[in-house]
Amino acid sequence: MRPRSMLSQAGMSSSTLVMTNTEALDEGRWTTTGSSPTLLRTSLADTERGCSPTVDKHIDFWAASQDDLDTIMAAHPLPPTRQDRLAVSSFELWSAYRMLFLLVFSTNMAVLAAFLVPTSSISADLTSPNVATAAASNLLVAIMARNEHVVNLLFRSAVGVPFWVPLCIRSYSAKVYSYGGVHSGCAVAAVAWYVAYVGLVTRATVLGQENQGVVALAYCILSLLVSISVFAHPTIRIRHHNLFELVHRFAGWTIVVLFWAQTLLVAALQARRTASSFHRTIIKTPVFWLLIIITLLIAYSWLRLRRRSVRAEYLSSHAVRLHFDYGRRRVCEGVRLADRPLKETHSFAVIANPDGQKGFSIIVSNAGDWTSRLIRNPPSQIWVRGSPTIGMLHVALAFRKVVLVTTGSGIGPCLSIFGGRPDYRASIVWSARNPLRTYGEGIVADVLAADSGAVILDTRRTGRPDLVRLAYSLYHESSAEAVLVMSNARVVHGVVSELKARGVPALGPIFDSFMERSDLLSGVCLHLKAKEGLTEGVQNIAEE
Repeated sequence: MRPRSMLSQAGMSSSTLVMTNTEALDEGRWTTTGSSPTLLRTSLADTERGCSPTVDKHIDFWAASQDDLDTIMAAHPLPPTRQDRLAVSSFELWSAYRMLFLLVFSTNMAVLAAFLVPTSSISADLTSPNVATAAASNLLVAIMARNEHVVNLLFRSAVGVPFWVPLCIRSYSAKVYSYGGVHSGCAVAAVAWYVAYVGLVTRATVLGQENQGVVALAYCILSLLVSISVFAHPTIRIRHHNLFELVHRFAGWTIVVLFWAQTLLVAALQARRTASSFHRTIIKTPVFWLLIIITLLIAYSWLRLRRRSVRAEYLSSHAVRLHFDYGRRRVCEGVRLADRPLKETHSFAVIANPDGQKGFSIIVSNAGDWTSRLIRNPPSQIWVRGSPTIGMLHVALAFRKVVLVTTGSGIGPCLSIFGGRPDYRASIVWSARNPLRTYGEGIVADVLAADSGAVILDTRRTGRPDLVRLAYSLYHESSAEAVLVMSNARVVHGVVSELKARGVPALGPIFDSFMERSDLLSGVCLHLKAKEGLTEGVQNIAEE
């Protein structure tokens, strides 16, 4: 049953939105003609003169009032949680991302510990070349886990599970977007292995068995690895994201260059000691081949850097839609954009043009200095780096039907699903501040084309909605298999946790940090503060 049907059974009108404040009248207003809402343009001057509005464009737009929301939520009341809230919070500590991190990191540390135990059978293999190989291997896997083609293969494999497979298995398969745990786990493990390497070469230097140039390079590489790790800490990464990105990029490149210098120097010294040729020595060095692959992977996305023409569609002072005229995009792919590629890059979900037409668009909303500048001064050309990469919402295809809960510009990634699969079945809940004015008629029309009964919330009228109760009710009403949430970190954590505590398969982006303390602690606070059966915490942090 669709939301409108639920309202009809309750004896309420499904066409309720009439904006009467001065600002709304000046901008244009929604009203209804008969039973079908129509978008009307009425200037403030016309209203004061008593003139009738004229129809600008017919749009079947249903913006829910608070009474409508109460009716929808009453159809399937939110039950008490199945688990103690502290238990649920503890469960969230062991997310798929963190489990992958711990699996990768602990496995590496177990092997390193075995090397360090003098009585173990492999302690004799604790040599600087072997430890350097372990460090380089972890760096390679960490970089591969970010390669767009590897990521795309993982997603396509995960959503390729047939629908006859039990839902619990498909739900676990859908957590493929937690692959970032492998990236961070291998990266931190590489630092640990390299610490051991520095210790070995330092001892060898003290004993007069190692060249001082090798040691100097080792300490330079270690300092850069530690710098990247420090700036990748969630607190620093969130507060100083541009600085994190610069350190991550340039320190990473410098590490590869120094690693090459160190490998070539060690091979030259080894060739001299063994009276062997340099090329024979270097091709027998595992780190040499690992560095070749690492270098190619890093260079790949930059070799695909292109300056593309773009047409900007101004939506409001808060958002702009950028249209590109090349390529045919698939479901939930994303592109990386930059006006200064060496300084910062930003990823956006693409909305494919309808009917398989060439080109696509993205929605950019005001979320910081870069996006604000882009909205104020839309470019005619912009840099696009690398190949399109599949995003988190692609996992919707692992389910027959889902409920999509989103706030603000999160509607962009949601629409990305329907650009490639217009026939996909989903119920949409979209909460935004004045969605028609902020994102324009085109976006609203696209939402309604994807789901004619979409629940579109104007937070100026309804206040911050109870997204948990709405999602729960629509999940049962539409017979969906899962709920997918696309919003800011705290809303995602709050809604997903509350739904999981009631047995609903719920998924949302993890914002890709091993210990996102601020988001994690806010989520724990939500569980501790919320009363049984209520979700005030989520309401208070819901994005307008």
